[in-house]
Amino acid sequence: MEWTCDVVVVGGGHAGTEAAAAAARLGARTLLVTPDLERVGQMSCNPAIGGIAKGVVAREVDALGGIMGRATDASRIHFRMLNRRRGPAVWGPRAQCDRALYPRAVRRCLEELPGLDLFQDRVDGVVLGEEDGAGVVGIVTQGGHRVRAGAVVVTAGTFLRGRIHRGTGPGTAGGRAGEAPSVALAEALEGMGFEVARFKTGTPPRIDGRTVDYGKVELQEGDPEDFRFSSYTREKVPSQRPCWITWTGPALRRVVEENLQRSALYGGEISGRGPRYCPSIEDKIVRFPDSPRHQVFLEPEGLDTTELYVNGLSTSLPGDVQEAFVRSVPGLERARITRLGYAIEYDYFPPHQLRHTLEVRAVPGLFFAGQINGTTGYEEAAGQGVMAGINAGLRALGRPSFTLERDEAYIGVLIDDLVTRGVDEPYRLFTSRSEFRLLLRQDNAVARLGPRAAELGLLTDAQETALEDRQAAESRIHRWFVDTRLGPEEAAGLLEEAGAGGITGPTPAAELLRRPGVEAEALFAAATVPAPPPGDSAALRAVEIELKYSGYVERERQRAQVLRARAQFELPESVPYDAFITLSAEAREKLTRIRPGTLAQAGRIPGVSQADLQNLVMEVRKWRGGGTVGPRVRRGASRG
Repeated sequence: MEWTCDVVVVGGGHAGTEAAAAAARLGARTLLVTPDLERVGQMSCNPAIGGIAKGVVAREVDALGGIMGRATDASRIHFRMLNRRRGPAVWGPRAQCDRALYPRAVRRCLEELPGLDLFQDRVDGVVLGEEDGAGVVGIVTQGGHRVRAGAVVVTAGTFLRGRIHRGTGPGTAGGRAGEAPSVALAEALEGMGFEVARFKTGTPPRIDGRTVDYGKVELQEGDPEDFRFSSYTREKVPSQRPCWITWTGPALRRVVEENLQRSALYGGEISGRGPRYCPSIEDKIVRFPDSPRHQVFLEPEGLDTTELYVNGLSTSLPGDVQEAFVRSVPGLERARITRLGYAIEYDYFPPHQLRHTLEVRAVPGLFFAGQINGTTGYEEAAGQGVMAGINAGLRALGRPSFTLERDEAYIGVLIDDLVTRGVDEPYRLFTSRSEFRLLLRQDNAVARLGPRAAELGLLTDAQETALEDRQAAESRIHRWFVDTRLGPEEAAGLLEEAGAGGITGPTPAAELLRRPGVEAEALFAAATVPAPPPGDSAALRAVEIELKYSGYVERERQRAQVLRARAQFELPESVPYDAFITLSAEAREKLTRIRPGTLAQAGRIPGVSQADLQNLVMEVRKWRGGGTVGPRVRRGASRG
């Protein structure tokens, strides 16, 4: 059996579903191939979306027309806005989802797209053109099917030669619990000459919530506000559930320390490095020996189950040790484990082998997205997936590629970090990774990226209408604050309540809003000029934050413009960095390996100094003009 499409996507996880949906929305005939269609969009680890920086990415994916926001809203059973006590630049929306409802919502979103087909099979290899440099022309599946395509997106997650570990021993082959790994595809990709390495990640045990002593744990209710991840579609949000908090103590420490060599990680069975910022309980005990306790969250798996996810106890210890340390935690003394935790080790391909479009440099038309690039997390996978899908679709349709800069989106920060800086552990996004945090907020994701999505043709008619309504609402609100003036009598009460001092004459509402403690809704209520209907309350929040921090925002925009000047200095693929002997040896080696597209990208590569950048400009200008590259030196001499 053989058929043809524009784009084929390998894998149905968070990267694969976003890639397939994005390519289809562009108008490319797209096929998603995955081993089990019942597991499309499955949440393999914690059934939660969002968090610090991650929540912004989820909203950016939605702004580009993606499905993660819709699926989250349709399955959300607990919501909190993290970091609310700090400035809005680091607020992070996070939702606990129903593990069963989320993939159903993903599947529904996929099946709404007329240009997308789904097929169940395992992909064993990528087919290349017969001529040198012809690039990818399709895939071949385990069932013997051949698919011809103008672009292929591989989103294999943890399945490439995946191996599951609980305790010592060789482990069990698996892409995740109960599913076989992708060995043939891993071998085929490695056989194409790509650099390959190993990482590991893990998951904690789950327990029966009926066996928890809730009198010994702290109740954590969700935030009451009607927050939505999706700016375009208003899904029905399920009823909400609480979470609970408890802590490890000396008893758990003793159990882990006495059994440390039975851990796959410390027993020597795992060679791949794990995520530093999401360590196993063994790692926590070893790396933080003076910490008396570690926080544990008990999070519901869904509305129709009593199962709880024990967030904070990820492990590769054997089952009997897991049972012992779980029961050492206050409130879990009689807890029954329903599923054991485990660690999984898998192949990834170091991302310096990619362009910023996520196309593999050595193979035109082949794109990688998700954990195959050395990342961890659903949101990081989805962000890469939507960008790889967009660029695969654009390539197949003969249109120019699309990238996002670091001052445009956290997705731009993510991809730039991967390509220019590489990874030495599973990559996770944080607000600290961005130098433009005040520009890249969760509240303005649709304002930043919605127009770009509409311009590309990524939005449906309904999404474009929703975007226009949101833009109109923000424009009305902004105009009211700029044009409306409040007199001393109107403003006296709210200013006194906020402790913000008085005014002596009519003052623009926008100026009053910048005072600490003054809120937009209070100004609406105090003014005699009728306030505009905000429509979705999210529009009011976005305008309020933009105006309140306008001075800081403008300074950050100016700084971004200065840094963007470097991005205008392009570095062609054929630049002979090895010949630029005015550069340090380390800079020549790294520039040759990574091949940045602009001077700005070159400046973010570790080991490339400011002096190297200045010399690089000189050398590239000489090279472009056909002059001698670098000063003449005697044979055998070296610099740097």
